[in-house]
Amino acid sequence: MSQLGKDFRLSQIINADSKRQVCVALDHSPAIGPCEGLIDPVKTIETICAGKPDTLFTHFGNIKKAMPILAANRLPFLLSISTATTKSVDPARVYLVDTVEHALEIGACGVSMRIFVGAPYDYEMIQNLSKVALECERYGMPLMAMMYPYGEDNMLNPSYLKHAARIGAELGADIVKTYYTGNPDTFREVTESCPAPIVMSGGPKADEPIDFLNMVKGALDGGAMGIAVGRNVWQSKQPVKMLQAVNMVVHENMDPQVAFEKTF
Repeated sequence: MSQLGKDFRLSQIINADSKRQVCVALDHSPAIGPCEGLIDPVKTIETICAGKPDTLFTHFGNIKKAMPILAANRLPFLLSISTATTKSVDPARVYLVDTVEHALEIGACGVSMRIFVGAPYDYEMIQNLSKVALECERYGMPLMAMMYPYGEDNMLNPSYLKHAARIGAELGADIVKTYYTGNPDTFREVTESCPAPIVMSGGPKADEPIDFLNMVKGALDGGAMGIAVGRNVWQSKQPVKMLQAVNMVVHENMDPQVAFEKTF
């Protein structure tokens, strides 16, 4: 019967009409420290709600403080259950910091976790992914696995991205988040070889809003189910408008330039 719960929760975080997802990522600070746009995470979450994404993910402390805002806006959320830190002797060693059971207790509609494939401790991260996936099956909890190739030379390589994404899908992820190759055709190699739907990682802030919107369109043309965007929204000078434009491109298949002109 846990599949009933999983199906229901997935329906809360994926747009019913477009069958796509616009998700806002807010799990950065434990990894890189407080940064522009996340100095006050509760205020940022309040701003994001005005842009009407399908969901967001962040860690428990932020969820706890922002729960009244999330509830008032009826915004479903995923609980981030892993992190790493750039201050560590091994910045790519991701460890679990929360549980699927706790996510269920606080009303989450899913959990998210990060894995760097090819990193020194990737076996540990992959084992954790497998354990979490089994717990998600038991509790009917959707799992978003953020599957990243390790190393700058591999980040946008379709071969590495395909392998990383496939690990996530085969170990039980319901949604796989990974980097965009920069080209719809090469990204399609990634999406077509992954049994789970893929959402594009938003990545570093683009120089201009239209640049990011074009990247979103490229990922969708390459078979992405949606976008998980962080810095390109909450570091934008106009985050609500940026999110509205992303919604238009993702859910309405609107041309990026038209979406930009309608919102900015």
